[in-house]
Amino acid sequence: MIGKAFACLVLIGVVSPCQASEFLKATPKERNERVSEGDIQMSLLEEIEGTLGAGSATNRLRLLEAILKPMFDALPKNEHGNLEHKTVQYALHRLFIMRHGWSIKGLGRHAENTNITSPAGVLKDQVPAYIQSTFEKRLGEKGLGLRELAVMASTLEHLIHKETVGKLGDVYNLFKILPTTDVSETTANELLDTYMMAFILGENVRNLTLYDVRALNAEMPELFLAWRETQQFVRRIRSNITQIAEGSLEKIEFSSLARVVEVIGEEYGSFQNFECHQLKDTLVNMEFAGSGRVKLADFYKPALGGGWQFQETAGYLRQVGALDESDPDSMSVIITNYLYSQANCIASSGYYSVCCIDECEALLGHLEETVAGPEANPGTIVALVETMTSSTVNSSRKLSEKLLNHLDDVAALHHGTVPLHGRLFAQWMHHAYPRECPYPHMSGTTRQQTADEWLIESGIDSVATEEEMRQFTSARKPDVVEDEGAMPWSTEEELLVVRPRPNARSGYSYALLRPFVLVTLAGLLSVGFIQTLKASSAAARDTGSAKFMV
Repeated sequence: MIGKAFACLVLIGVVSPCQASEFLKATPKERNERVSEGDIQMSLLEEIEGTLGAGSATNRLRLLEAILKPMFDALPKNEHGNLEHKTVQYALHRLFIMRHGWSIKGLGRHAENTNITSPAGVLKDQVPAYIQSTFEKRLGEKGLGLRELAVMASTLEHLIHKETVGKLGDVYNLFKILPTTDVSETTANELLDTYMMAFILGENVRNLTLYDVRALNAEMPELFLAWRETQQFVRRIRSNITQIAEGSLEKIEFSSLARVVEVIGEEYGSFQNFECHQLKDTLVNMEFAGSGRVKLADFYKPALGGGWQFQETAGYLRQVGALDESDPDSMSVIITNYLYSQANCIASSGYYSVCCIDECEALLGHLEETVAGPEANPGTIVALVETMTSSTVNSSRKLSEKLLNHLDDVAALHHGTVPLHGRLFAQWMHHAYPRECPYPHMSGTTRQQTADEWLIESGIDSVATEEEMRQFTSARKPDVVEDEGAMPWSTEEELLVVRPRPNARSGYSYALLRPFVLVTLAGLLSVGFIQTLKASSAAARDTGSAKFMV
């Protein structure tokens, strides 16, 4: 995974030599994937039925609701006691990063939603916006409550599972095996290897021949240096689910392998996160002044010494928010921002990529669960943070005078309390946990892009040349002693939402109506789904007639 793999592929599937770091900058070759509105509506309908205890999604829905509740309770609400549009996206982005290491396309604090639908279907990176729009229109623009938030999350997982099974079906088709045919353990392993190869390299097996696939499978130990560990991970899941031991002569059915790839998708983020920890350890060993930063001169040293890590240009690092330019004469890489950026995501589906799990989420989650509200006074926060451990911070510490003063300044700006979901508090958490919590840039100043997207948009390679790297190493300045002053502090605030005064009565009344609203929405979706099918059928008939027109 991270920094340990590469893939330079030509169209015929022959592998050409390239640098290991290039894999980190590759994006999936499947772009503009779409899903039909009917599929989305049917998935959403099934999840809503789960809220009524009538669908197979009930258990997953209850689990997601329990996981989301502490975050939901702490997030700022509108006058109806619900989450506003961008807060929903923010909450779901955090949920999937914490739960699976999935960076869902179209989610996040500053997600952009345009051109949601077309006659060809909905772009997969716009599916979250489509589902959210469906709720918001049907629920009278009152925002989403905890139940709707869980339904939306469950629907996304449902669609991802369907995509996963569909891609396994593509692998079966490539090998000319019917899904009704049970396969041997050896064949099952080859099918799963092919599925994982396509997942990791971002390949669409529909565009490959069987010869291409087998050539790529054979090259995977060189293309992806963690391939053997990945195979062991997959074999372990297959054995646990099928209860068929290695070397057994028992046959395996499609439904069992479908469940295997579903679980692989859910657990792969946690499996590969050990690579993230290794990368973090490497960067922390180069850190200066306890700042959570690495001087660009030190960042480039491994590459200049013949290594394959840390070759991103200053321009690309700036784009993804990993470059600290507070000292223009001695720029540095922010460890957390680099670690959690798209530069270090791997594998992909049409809906998500697998990224490093943000360690700050657990810290913020603990604060949210304890505070159970969108804001807290400085004393409460200090008492909690002084006992909160992380992978690099021990418990029972005393916060510095400077940190306490910064927190008091944030509270003074907000009439005595600190908003937990504002930019200034996120910045304070970065100072308190510089190796776990990312530095929060102002909206619009950075943008998460893969290296390939950056290249397409800017026309500039994300990999620095040796000459570019040496420019920074020659300008190396002496380190300062460990001091919090090595981390910049900005006084610019930016809140997730501006919180109105809650109207307890209206929120309570709407909460009483919510079950009836969901039933109504289910009925409307059923009608909409039937209309969609009729429209599709009519369009197909029109298309058929058009063939005979001159």
